[in-house]
Amino acid sequence: MTKRRMILICIAGALAMIFAAQILLGLRSPQKNFKVKETADFISIENSGEIISLEKNGDEWFCAEKKADAKKAEYLLEKFSEVQTLGVAARSADEAALERYGLDAPIVVRAKSGEKDLRAIFIGKESTSGSQAYVQIEGKKEIFLTQGNLRRDFTFSASDILEKNPAENSENENSTENSAIEITE
Repeated sequence: MTKRRMILICIAGALAMIFAAQILLGLRSPQKNFKVKETADFISIENSGEIISLEKNGDEWFCAEKKADAKKAEYLLEKFSEVQTLGVAARSADEAALERYGLDAPIVVRAKSGEKDLRAIFIGKESTSGSQAYVQIEGKKEIFLTQGNLRRDFTFSASDILEKNPAENSENENSTENSAIEITE
């Protein structure tokens, strides 16, 4: 074998290894799903100093000892229980990054199952498209971009989550106002 042939074989082998490495690294998706394995029976949402707490008693949800709309509460629980991210916006949660992504004054969502703390999610500002939000998951240093706008999902007043009586429901059906909480089926 000639020297030239050996060099070409070495180059071809090196290129094949680089190609294989790129394929393997390219298969790793930047998307992650953060799931809570246990079902929460208590959720607190802190937004701009206001705290809204939802507590499940049996099959019913309550907010400030008033019956909450079960569909809305379950929707919030679903959004909290599985946070789908599109990628990492920042790998460091230093002060500048927290401020840049609106996490210096976040919406804080915490959940419990019995007395056990499940986790906390810190929701920052909306993305420029408005259809995503920046979040930080308790225990993670990265700041993630979510699939779906969690900021919009968790911005509401206590009266928005309370169960309406039948007379109020018929009035609300005729109303053109949109609730801050949307339920999709």
